Amino acid sequence: MWDGTGGRYDQSALRELVEAARERADRAAAVALRHEILMETAAETMRPFHRRMAELHRATERRHRATADLHASYVAAVKNWAAEPNGREDAPPPFMTAVAETSGGRSLAVTLFDGPESAAAVVVSDPVAAKANDLEYLFGEGPSWRTSGEPGVCGGRELSSRWPRFGPAARELGVRAVVSARLGPRDAPLGTLTAYRPEPEPDAEVARSTELVAEALTDTALHPSTLLDADDGLPVHPLFGDVDLQCVVHQATGMVMSTHDCAAPDALALIRAHAYTLDKSVFEVARTIVNRTSALS
Repeated sequence: MWDGTGGRYDQSALRELVEAARERADRAAAVALRHEILMETAAETMRPFHRRMAELHRATERRHRATADLHASYVAAVKNWAAEPNGREDAPPPFMTAVAETSGGRSLAVTLFDGPESAAAVVVSDPVAAKANDLEYLFGEGPSWRTSGEPGVCGGRELSSRWPRFGPAARELGVRAVVSARLGPRDAPLGTLTAYRPEPEPDAEVARSTELVAEALTDTALHPSTLLDADDGLPVHPLFGDVDLQCVVHQATGMVMSTHDCAAPDALALIRAHAYTLDKSVFEVARTIVNRTSALS
């Protein structure tokens, strides 16, 4: 929402975030440089230590610079939006769209987990990401799901073998490969960042770029210290300005459970099957159930 004082799109707060990230990057770079110099002059036994410390601080520098770049691009996008004569009458520019443009990803989706087999929220950068992510929800498989295994690159040859239903359907959208990265700590992931790619074999640079974006979002939008909005309880970060909460699907699932006297997995399976038959998204079907404009037969 835009509140003009301190909401998710507040320019001063975003600029402070960018400046803080750049300062952290500069500090990490200075420490890394010091170890790189020592690596050349230290005793042979100490050189592995200095090399390792230099690598760690260079990685920290890259993470903070990625954070600064992502948010600086969004600051510029919001500034341009606010400068338009009718800018305040329209919705602010989507944060994930700016992230995609900065990272070169174009079609990105953030999926936040609600449980081992479900998503609580999704934020996408473009229509391709929205359709591909909905296919994952429709088929119950895909790179955004917690049970998909280790994040990383899944090229065109593996896409259909790993996900027999999602893979072929995604290809019809022009998705030839996916790159996913974990959001949050390894032992307690909060979600995934997925890049839906048009090339069949993304290179290592694409994978690293996706990881950097995931780390930047983990350090900012998903950090425990991020304040929560008093109205909706979501973190005060622009990522959540365009969140598509899955509550409508959960609500529809509960209604189907009641009318069909079945368990939640069976109710969700019925909704997915109905969506597939009608060639509609799971969310569209869920909304019609909640609005009582249709019912599952």
